[in-house]
Parts: sequence; structure tokens; C-alpha cells
Amino acid sequence: MKDLHWVFIFAAILITPFLPALIRSKCPGCGKRNLQSLDTLKLHADAPASPYTYITLYRCDKCGKLFKRTKSGSLQESTAEEHNMIAEAAIK
Repeated sequence: MKDLHWVFIFAAILITPFLPALIRSKCPGCGKRNLQSLDTLKLHADAPASPYTYITLYRCDKCGKLFKRTKSGSLQESTAEEHNMIAEAAIK
């Protein structure tokens, strides 16, 4: 039984370099796993309950489309102009 433990440990060590590619999100546009997180920005929120909201900006390396995610919501398609406006409005 001890030999089987070493096999699992060895397999875990070998799979570790491939985990980022397996965990990466799928692009809603092309369906490939090439979605890169560009930046997470903190903005003033409209709701009085919480003073801040967080928006994460994404770009697909395969198709080149831009996306945004507010807090932990779903991905929404975005434009370069919108990304620039969000970056300028961000709290530093």
C-alpha cells in the first residue's frame, strides 16, 4: 500500500505545471481556454450598502475580445473604450 502512496505523490508533482492551463476560464466568444485576467479595479459603487465595487477586466488571447466581470457575476462583453473609462475611474 505504501508504494501506491508514492505513485499518487509522483502524479501530483507531475500534474502541477499543467494546472494553470486546466483552471483557466473559457472565453464566451470562442469557447477556448485562453481568457487572461488583465486587472481588477476598485470603483465607487452606486448602492449605499457597500461603498465600493470591484470590476475585473479580461481579454481572450485567441479571438481578441474584451470582457468584464462585476464582483463575482457573469462575464459581459466589453470594448476597449469601456476598459479605458473603467481604468480612469478606478480608485488608486
